[in-house]
Amino acid sequence: MARIGVVRHRVEDFPDWRRKFDERMEIRKKNGWSGHDLYYDQGRREAYVVHTVYDDKLEMAREHMEKFKAMGKRTEMKPSGNPDHSIVPRGEKIESVKY
Repeated sequence: MARIGVVRHRVEDFPDWRRKFDERMEIRKKNGWSGHDLYYDQGRREAYVVHTVYDDKLEMAREHMEKFKAMGKRTEMKPSGNPDHSIVPRGEKIESVKY
């Protein structure tokens, strides 16, 4: 079963943010994430990343998430088995990637 975590990012410069996001693909894979859907709302200047992780890597992904929470980042991500409906991706769907 896939678990889902939704992260909203405030993005002033989408091409620069996207470059940094893409550079971290291997880190996400190494830490158990199995894919993502990326949305961007140009009007709000927000990117939404819907991360997925399979049960066999769930603990590894939780630990990765906790490191970001400790730094004050990614506090909205909740790998819960169901999407966090309080955060709904908005904007144009940019891509859907499976690792």
